[in-house]
Amino acid sequence: MPAKRRVKARKQPLQQRSRETVAVILEAAARVLEQRGLEGYNTNAVAERGGISVGSVYQYFPNKDALTLALIARFEDELLEKVRDAFAASEGKSLTAALKLLVRAQIEVHAERAGLNRILETEEDRLRPTSSDSSASGELKALVRALLERHRSEIGKPVDGDTIEDVIVISRAMVDHALQKDLSRPAASRRVLRAIEGYLHGRDRA
Repeated sequence: MPAKRRVKARKQPLQQRSRETVAVILEAAARVLEQRGLEGYNTNAVAERGGISVGSVYQYFPNKDALTLALIARFEDELLEKVRDAFAASEGKSLTAALKLLVRAQIEVHAERAGLNRILETEEDRLRPTSSDSSASGELKALVRALLERHRSEIGKPVDGDTIEDVIVISRAMVDHALQKDLSRPAASRRVLRAIEGYLHGRDRA
């Protein structure tokens, strides 16, 4: 049986200089993906774009898949930060207002670098098993659950794992679709919100 390919970072950057180097590597990788796509994405291209040696890249990442997973984690952390803020701001608001804040947070993060994020979503499906949740993904689900629990009496579905995953998948797919159609952020927000509310207010058939 062939050895499993290593896709985790070699080591965690603990010192300030190491963290700065990793930040340079990740941003270089992001720019290579944006400008050249997956076809032109490799560690040599990343090193050249970042103005560092290939050895410096390999010091932290054994291959480009490990680098891609680190980019996915960076995106998830950025999204989670916005969702935390949206959740805090939704306290005491109606379900529609709370969902609107959540949707706006997602659109803001996805729209920032839409092309890059679409590539990362595709690569996430390839690199990360569907049964494997990152810590950021787990916290995102917890926040969505807490938001829905606040409005349990207003929705037509149980607040369980399936409903939470459905809300996340629907919002993610609709945000991506709206941005690909070059809709304005307000228009995208309305379409995504309509889809989520339509799902939540519908009742499951026995």
